[in-house]
Amino acid sequence: MVDPYVPPMRRRRNPVLRVLETVVAVVVIVLVVLAIFLAVSLRHGADGQTSVSGRPVYSVDSGSMTPTFDTGDLIVDKTISATAAEHLHKGQIITFRATAAVGSTAGLVVTHRIYAVVRNQSVAGGPGVEYQTKGDANNAPDVGVVAPSAILGLYQGQRIPFGGYVLSTLHQPITFVVLIMTVVVYLAEELIRRKWIALGAQDVRRKREAKDRQGEF
Repeated sequence: MVDPYVPPMRRRRNPVLRVLETVVAVVVIVLVVLAIFLAVSLRHGADGQTSVSGRPVYSVDSGSMTPTFDTGDLIVDKTISATAAEHLHKGQIITFRATAAVGSTAGLVVTHRIYAVVRNQSVAGGPGVEYQTKGDANNAPDVGVVAPSAILGLYQGQRIPFGGYVLSTLHQPITFVVLIMTVVVYLAEELIRRKWIALGAQDVRRKREAKDRQGEF
């Protein structure tokens, strides 16, 4: 009688662990694909503005607009022309570059809701418009007003929860290296495991053939 031979790796393989490894590998591969997609599709303008497919994207760094969006969310705005920026209305959410008059650090990018439309008769070229803004979570409107020329984008409801955190993490070179190495290690382990099983199967066949030849004599 020929004693069956079971390769050690196959015999000790835990099916639950195998499923978990597969799930982790799939998640890592998805993250790698996402990182590559972001690297290819994201564009950084000379002014530091980030865009994807021509649309500006911003990471939410504070909770001033809670619950509309939270810290760490990623929002996608619609690019707005200078002419269109002069015809906005109360309740719309805009992203603008703040000035000292708004009570923020000059140059800081802010996304707040239009609280009031201010008609300004002193604007060069005739009657003009400016906007008073307010964060949904703030108790009072922002100090000062926002000129249409300072508006960078118009928010239209496209929000990716925690997308800002993900984008920031994926932009770190070490994250990309770790993801790639994880995939490489998984694929190498899978290749070695399959090779080990194949060698075990060949050993079984050789033993059976040797037993069969001995039985002929």
